[in-house]
Amino acid sequence: MDSLSHALIGMAIAGLSGHPLSFYDPIYLAAVLGAQAPDFDIIAQVKGNFSYLRQHRAFSHSIPGLILWSIVISSGLFIIMPQTTLLSLLGWSFAGSLSHILIDYFNTHGAAILWPFRKERKSLQLLNVFDPILLVLLLSIYMLDFTMLTLSCITFFILISYIAFRIILRRKGKKQLLELFSQRDILQITVMPSLKHIFFWDFVIETKDSYLVGQVGAISPILKVHADLAKPKDISNFTQQAQKTLIGDFFATFTPFIYFEEEKSTHSISVTIYDLRYVLNKEFIHRATVIFDNNNRPISSYLHSYGSTTKIPCELN
Repeated sequence: MDSLSHALIGMAIAGLSGHPLSFYDPIYLAAVLGAQAPDFDIIAQVKGNFSYLRQHRAFSHSIPGLILWSIVISSGLFIIMPQTTLLSLLGWSFAGSLSHILIDYFNTHGAAILWPFRKERKSLQLLNVFDPILLVLLLSIYMLDFTMLTLSCITFFILISYIAFRIILRRKGKKQLLELFSQRDILQITVMPSLKHIFFWDFVIETKDSYLVGQVGAISPILKVHADLAKPKDISNFTQQAQKTLIGDFFATFTPFIYFEEEKSTHSISVTIYDLRYVLNKEFIHRATVIFDNNNRPISSYLHSYGSTTKIPCELN
């Protein structure tokens, strides 16, 4: 989620203490800083886009990461504000950090909560990274003349109610898809919040012989199919090698919907790796290319993300 939404949820957690809202109160500071801390992994951006994508929502969004952030935040605040016990600050900062990864678990990018045992980013696919409706709802309650404890309870009521509302809309969208594609041999359907339209859902449908990628209306039955990709009958040697590269291994943990496409020309062979979840302006937002030499060995790889291309070391994992 966006930083402001995380901060508002952190404030609501601190409000459960019964203390009035004050950013001179170490409890509020601990909870709000904790609610922001997992996103401090943005520092990985200094090493480039690929480094950031690999690190974001990985260790920093895991239970070990939360423990580390909580210790750092509580220790720092205790040095500056020793009027509150270290154990209390540790608890409030951990609660704030936990709220961050739980909310991220509900949105499309997910979080590697079980790191290092499972490196995949898990997601419930209910909220977008930025949800303007939820943010307005969370901000609007501060116009009410209630105690902070009451505002905290209202915040969590709004969160639960909004998530329940989104579940109902998603079920409706999934039902529409089952009816529209009833003639296809469907294995599974994943429905996710649209990147551009709040009342639309993106979807990936896996059938026996293909992947269907598109968008369906959450309120009105509007359907768009972006791609109908045939499943390869056999996994070629080139695809197997691409899977073992650094970029191939990253995509395996980054997305549950990975697709490989080979392209052969007179002078070269390449494998393109797609994350099927995100389509924007008729292009998959995250994809990669692995290029092979004349000896059929991978020699170079590139990450294509948000319209930019980054060369990645072509290492075998």
